[in-house]
Amino acid sequence: MNPKTLRRTLLATGMAAALGLAGIAPAAAQDYPAKPIRLVIPFPAGGSSDGIGRQVAEKLSQVLKATVVVENKGGAGGVIGADAVAKSAPDGYTLVLVDVFHSSMPIYTRKMPYDAVKDFTPVAMIGRSPAFLVAGPAFEPRTAKDAIAWAKANPGKLTMAIAGTGSVVVDLFKARTGIQFVSVPYKGSSPALVDLMSGQVQVMITTMASAGTNVKAGKLRALAATGPRRFADLPDVPTFEELGIKGMDYEQWFGILGPAGMPKGVVDKLAGAMDQVMRMPDVRERLVSMALNVAAPGPDEMKRQLEGDAARWVKLAQELDLKPLD
Repeated sequence: MNPKTLRRTLLATGMAAALGLAGIAPAAAQDYPAKPIRLVIPFPAGGSSDGIGRQVAEKLSQVLKATVVVENKGGAGGVIGADAVAKSAPDGYTLVLVDVFHSSMPIYTRKMPYDAVKDFTPVAMIGRSPAFLVAGPAFEPRTAKDAIAWAKANPGKLTMAIAGTGSVVVDLFKARTGIQFVSVPYKGSSPALVDLMSGQVQVMITTMASAGTNVKAGKLRALAATGPRRFADLPDVPTFEELGIKGMDYEQWFGILGPAGMPKGVVDKLAGAMDQVMRMPDVRERLVSMALNVAAPGPDEMKRQLEGDAARWVKLAQELDLKPLD
């Protein structure tokens, strides 16, 4: 075969391959979804991620006209469930609902089975919210000011529930207040809140998505909030900033990821469906009741949040000299 013929053959082969790939991707997106979608919640049932995930699954099912099945796969602060998704086929049929802990776990363990950014495809952002210092009914100090004073006067006696292995907001609290306390880890927010209400632990830093129902019912007391301003539904709860505690600029968030390498057409279809879900009045009302500010739901927003926080927590670990827990 002479050089010109060879060149033509290679060009034709390359064009055919490109055209073939171009034809496959739109077809795959057009046919998607052709079977049930699995939405993994990497925490036990009953927590904030579970509640948000089940509502999203129900509404996505309606929009996509396909079954979206929720699977709780808790353990290791969300790592077990997220790892299962990272190792799944990148076809859009296995997704995971993550929160801020997904981006912060790498600073707490050397044994991460995946890269929290590179091994996932951003699909949709759901919302963001402040975190609250919440006390159980048996904890005597009634205000944040009194609670902080008591904890400083009794170093090492305060017990703090943690949903997961490590928590950046708890480490921020320790660094910014100088309080020494006992951290008590749990597999998720649901079992932690049970022990908080029963008096097994005294305080917890969590979201209204997790604790809101019990706060409103008077079973728990919200003492202080992260963020620049008071939360409208709890106007009597001061911010840490108001209490003179600087640097508690923490924000909880929730979003959806898939395995790395998902086809753009499938991601776009999922993102479009999530956009419809997030515009539903009942969904927005539910999220607002959980102190969540509804986010722009697209993959670009999810990507910015994930990458930005992952870098931020590495810097925080250096600032606070945080060491991996294993």
